[in-house]
Amino acid sequence: MELTNEIHYAAFRTAFVLTMDCMLRDSLGEQHPIAQPGGFLDVYPLLHGTAPQIQLECLLLTWGHLQEIDKSLTPFDHGVIHAACEALAKMGELTTCSALCSVWNGPKLMTTARDHWLTSKVRVLQLTQDQKMASELVRLGKKIDDQPPVSAAFPATEALDPMAELLNVVGCWRASGDVILGSTGLLTEEEQDILRFFFEEQPGLLG
Repeated sequence: MELTNEIHYAAFRTAFVLTMDCMLRDSLGEQHPIAQPGGFLDVYPLLHGTAPQIQLECLLLTWGHLQEIDKSLTPFDHGVIHAACEALAKMGELTTCSALCSVWNGPKLMTTARDHWLTSKVRVLQLTQDQKMASELVRLGKKIDDQPPVSAAFPATEALDPMAELLNVVGCWRASGDVILGSTGLLTEEEQDILRFFFEEQPGLLG
């Protein structure tokens, strides 16, 4: 599946910016001013508090799957996409949020305006998304929350157990260095340098 929609791209950029900010603030012992300390996956109560470096790994892993045209997405991939969209929708409500500038200053030139209609654009995308994704979000939502995430709801990949994927995420601490440092197309060179420097300073966070 190839990701071409600019709103999806902006959503992944938003999830990266928020999660990277969480990681930096955690390392300095500071509280995050916008999102919860755990990062963008906190939209799912069961994943609330998952280590930010693990959330970043999930984000970049799903991003990599989206770049492979023939790659089938897992239910968890769809959950990541939904959570990223929720992060963008939330940030879009803060019209003066300076973090939106960082989101838009990625490697891809975007024509979509970061205006006061941004949250509405995200909601329209979620409401008009492909039926497969909608069914997967419903399926995953039943697994990870007594009250499924709002505003989106995702046929199942029968060969994969969503709970098995969740168990591989919850409680993990060391992220994959190949995934974290090997992503292409989403981060700027400066952001990649910041990641490399950060994990050099925090070697216990990568496996």
